[in-house]
Amino acid sequence: MLAKLQQQLNDTYQTDPGYDVRDFLITDQRLAKIISGENKLTNSGETLLIYEDDEGLSLSLYLEQEILSRLESMDPQRVLRAGRLDDLCKVIEGLSHFNYVVWCATRDRSVSLLELELQAEVDKFVSTMQLAIDLGDNEMLNGLHGRIFENGSFNGDLDDDQLERYKAATEYAARFCRGLRRQLIRNGDDVLPELRRFYRLPLRDKISHIHTRAWAAS
Repeated sequence: MLAKLQQQLNDTYQTDPGYDVRDFLITDQRLAKIISGENKLTNSGETLLIYEDDEGLSLSLYLEQEILSRLESMDPQRVLRAGRLDDLCKVIEGLSHFNYVVWCATRDRSVSLLELELQAEVDKFVSTMQLAIDLGDNEMLNGLHGRIFENGSFNGDLDDDQLERYKAATEYAARFCRGLRRQLIRNGDDVLPELRRFYRLPLRDKISHIHTRAWAAS
């Protein structure tokens, strides 16, 4: 399942990181806490663990085993269930973080936490829309934007700065994805060039593009 979801992201953005996320996967929360220095964000069930020094970048992706087990029993590429949407979004978020950090690192490009979260929010929506379109799940298609961007809640362990960053990422992504919905349903291939350009933009240009798109649609 992880390999298929990672490949879906690779195909959408034409950005194969060259690494299989399963080789970097941790499912033991105790180990994730040790590696992260007891970071409370491991309580969320998904955390990208990053360590950088003079020798390079070290990565591990923590995904809670229970989340993976629930998703594997459903197989989101065969059926989508509203009750498993949170699990699916957490997994896609982790895959997005992993892919984007690796893509930036291989280009010697720095990435801010806001940029990382913004891209992950977009990826959650786009990837789940693609799955719903493939399955012909009209109920999910019609309600997905609200479920992801309006009905979600934030991790209670976030500090004030982290909470503001997550709120900003969610707001920007919601604006961007609102305009993508019809295009994805009508013909998903038509929107791929824009998604690929957006992926490669620096954060300042991403935000400018979102504002321009929103203004044009108003």
